[in-house]
Amino acid sequence: MIHRTDILWINNWNILNKRHIFSYLSLLGTCLVILTFPRLAYASSTPVSQTSTVLQSIHQDLSKNVDLQQLIYWQKTVDALSHNAHQCITEKSGNLSQIDKSLGILGSATAGEPKNLSTLRLKLQGEEKNLSGELATCKVLAIASADLAQKIHQKQEALHAAMLLQRDHNLWQQALALQSVPVSTWVGEREFWLMQNGQSIFAQRSLQISFGVGVVVFALSLLLRAPLARKIHRQHPPPVAKNKFYHYVPLLAGISTSAAITALTNTLSPLIMLLLVTWGGYAFTAMFLALALSPTGVLSQHFDWPPQTLRSTLRRLRSIATLAAFGLAWLVMAPNDPLSLAHQDFFYSVYHLTLLGAVFWLIWRAGAHGPFHIYPLLRALTLLALTVTAAFTILGYRNLSNYLFFGLLMSLLAFGIGLFFSWELTDFWSRPPQPSSHWQRFLRRRLKLKNDQPLPWIAWLSTITHSFVWLGIAAFILYAWGLTHAGFTLLWKYFITGFAIGNFHIQPFRWAIAILLLILLFNINTVIQQYLANHSRIIGHMESGARHSVLSIVRYTGFIIAILIALSTAGVALHNFAIIAGALSVGIGFGLQNIVNNFVSGLILLLERPIRVGDWIQVGTTQGYVQKMSIRYTLILTFDRTEVFVPNSELIAGQVTNWMYTNSVLRLMIPFNIAHDADISLVKEILVAEGQKHPDVLQDDPRGIPPTALLLDVSENALQFYLRVYLDDCNKSFNVQTDLRASVVESLLRHNVVLAHQQQDVHIMPKQILPMEGKLAQPTGGR
Repeated sequence: MIHRTDILWINNWNILNKRHIFSYLSLLGTCLVILTFPRLAYASSTPVSQTSTVLQSIHQDLSKNVDLQQLIYWQKTVDALSHNAHQCITEKSGNLSQIDKSLGILGSATAGEPKNLSTLRLKLQGEEKNLSGELATCKVLAIASADLAQKIHQKQEALHAAMLLQRDHNLWQQALALQSVPVSTWVGEREFWLMQNGQSIFAQRSLQISFGVGVVVFALSLLLRAPLARKIHRQHPPPVAKNKFYHYVPLLAGISTSAAITALTNTLSPLIMLLLVTWGGYAFTAMFLALALSPTGVLSQHFDWPPQTLRSTLRRLRSIATLAAFGLAWLVMAPNDPLSLAHQDFFYSVYHLTLLGAVFWLIWRAGAHGPFHIYPLLRALTLLALTVTAAFTILGYRNLSNYLFFGLLMSLLAFGIGLFFSWELTDFWSRPPQPSSHWQRFLRRRLKLKNDQPLPWIAWLSTITHSFVWLGIAAFILYAWGLTHAGFTLLWKYFITGFAIGNFHIQPFRWAIAILLLILLFNINTVIQQYLANHSRIIGHMESGARHSVLSIVRYTGFIIAILIALSTAGVALHNFAIIAGALSVGIGFGLQNIVNNFVSGLILLLERPIRVGDWIQVGTTQGYVQKMSIRYTLILTFDRTEVFVPNSELIAGQVTNWMYTNSVLRLMIPFNIAHDADISLVKEILVAEGQKHPDVLQDDPRGIPPTALLLDVSENALQFYLRVYLDDCNKSFNVQTDLRASVVESLLRHNVVLAHQQQDVHIMPKQILPMEGKLAQPTGGR
C-alpha cells in the first residue's frame, strides 16, 4: 500500500531537471570513493595540546640561564614538533581539497533532492569546518615552532660567542700555575709515562723483545730494499722518485712491527705509544712527501723551484707532520693523564705556538716562490691569521685559540691535499695516449679507436672529477670550522629542496642534474653528427654542401633541444621565455639587430643552400673557397691562404657570384694579340689544336663546347684572338690557363707567327714653331 507522502515524493522526483540525474550519479560515485578509501587522520606523535604545552615550557625556560647541551636538546625537540606541524598542514590541506572536490560534485542544495544527499552534504560541510580549524591550529604551531627555533638558535650563537671570547690564564700565568701542582701529582705523572705494572717500561722483557724484533725487521728491510725495488720495477736502478719512496720503507716496517708486538704483549704504554705514533707518522709522511717533491714528482712539475728549495721545504713539511702525529697521540692519551686539564694548558699552548711557528715559517719561505708568489694577498692574510692565533694563545683566549688553530691548520691541510689531487688529475687526464695504460686500452677497445686518436669526453670527465675533489675539500673545511651534522643536513636540505631569491625558486640539485644532462646531450649530439658524417649510407648520396647543411641543422637543433630539456629539468618554466623574448625585442631593435640578422641569414643559407662548403664564390672583391658555414658567418679561404670571415647578412643582401652552384664547369676566354701580317687561318688552327691537346679541357661533352678560336677585335696594334675552352672543374682554372698560354706561345713561335706588342708612332713636323729658351724659333725654310 502506497502512502500519500510517497506519492508526493515521487511527483517531486519526476519534475526534477534531467541534469540532476547526472549529478546524482556522480554523487554516488563520490560516495563509493569516500567509503572505499579511508580518510587519513593526523597521526602526530605528540597531541596538539601537549605540543602547545611543550612549546610554552621551552619558551619560559629559555629566559633562564641554560647550558649549550640543554639548548641542543631543545633544538631537536622543536625541530621534531615543527616537522609534525608541517605534516599536519600537508595532511589537512589534502583532506580539505578532497572535501572541496566532493562538495563541488554535490553542488548546491536543490528542492526535492534525496534526504541522504542533504545529510552527506551537511556531514562534509561539518568535516570541512573541523578540518579548517585543525589546519589553522597546525599553522599556528608551525609558526610558533619556527619562532622558538630562531630564538634557540640566537641563544646558541650568544653562548658560542661568549665561550669563544672567554679569557683564561695567559701563557705566563699558566707556567706559574705549574708551581702549585702537588708533588704527588708529579709522581703520578712520572708513573703514568714511565711505569707499567709496577716496574719501569724499559725493564720489561716483552718491550725489549718487541724493539729488538723491530730493529731486525728494519735491518732486513734495509738490505732487501734495493733488490726488491729492482724486481718490482724491472729497472736497474729504479726511478728516482721510487728510490726515495723505498728509502723510508725500512723505517716504517720496523716501527709497524714493534707496534704490533707491543700491542699483542700488552706492553703498549702511553710513552711507547706516543713514540711509535710520532715516528710512524714521520715515516709515512716523509715517504709520501718524497714521492711528491721528487724531481719527477707531481709537485716538482708545477713548482719551478731549485733542488735546494725543494729539500728545505721537504724538511719543514716533515717536521710539521711529526708535530701533528705527536699532537694526535697526545690528545688520545690526555684524558688518562694524572695532570689536570687546567695544568695541561701550558703544554698545549707551547705545542700550539711551536706548530704555528713551523707553519708560519713554511708559508713565509714557500710562498715567495711560484706558483704561490702570484697570490701575495692570500699569503699575507694567512700569515696574519696565524699571527693572530698565536697572539690569542699567548693572551689566554683558549677557546678562541683552539677554534682558530684547528680551523686554520685543517683548512691549509685540506687546501694542500686539494691542490695535490687536482694536479694529479690534470696530469692523468692530459696524459698522451699510452698503449701500456690499461684503462686507455680498455676504452679504446670499447670505443673502437686507434692509438693516435684522442679519447672523447676527456674534458668533461676532468671537470667532473675536479668538481668532486673540491666539493669534498670544501665540506672538510666547513667541518673544520665547526659545521656540525645538523649544519650539513641543513645544507643538504637546501641543496635538494632549494631556496627562494625573490620570486625565483632555485633548486641546486635540479640544476646539477640539468648540467650533467646538458653535458650528456651535447656529447650525444656530437656522436650523432660523427655517425652521420662517417656513415655514407645515410647522407652519403647527398652532395657535400647538402651534407654540411644537414649536419649543421642537426647540430643546432640538438643544441636547442638539449638546452630546453636542461632548463626544464632545472625547473625553469619555459613559458617565461615569452617575457624574456619581449624584453630582448627592445635590445634587438637597438644593438642586436646585426647579430639577429646574421643568425636569420645563416638559417636561410643552410636551408636554401645557394652557397655550399667547397664552392668557389666571389663576394665583392673577395674570391675563394667556402671553407665553413656557421650560423653567424661564412669562412672563405682565398688563394693566398688568408681566411676571410664574411657575415651571413652580406651573402643574403649583396651580390654573390657562385662559380659552382649548378655545376663545376667553367668557361675560359684566353686572349692572344697577334701581328696584323699573320695568317689568320694558321693562328686559328694553332689555337684549336693546343686547346684539344690539354687533358682538362672538355672536348665532346654536352656540358660545354669544344675548343674554339675566335677573332673578336682588330685594333690599331694587333689582331685580338681568343681561345674559348670549357673545364670540368673550375678549381683548375689557373693551372689550365698557364698551360694553354705557354703551349700556344711556343707553337706560334715555331710557326713564325709574331705576337703583337703595343706600339706608338711619332711624326715630326719640321715647320712648327717651337719655343726655345724663352725666344721664338725662326722658320728653317726648306730644311
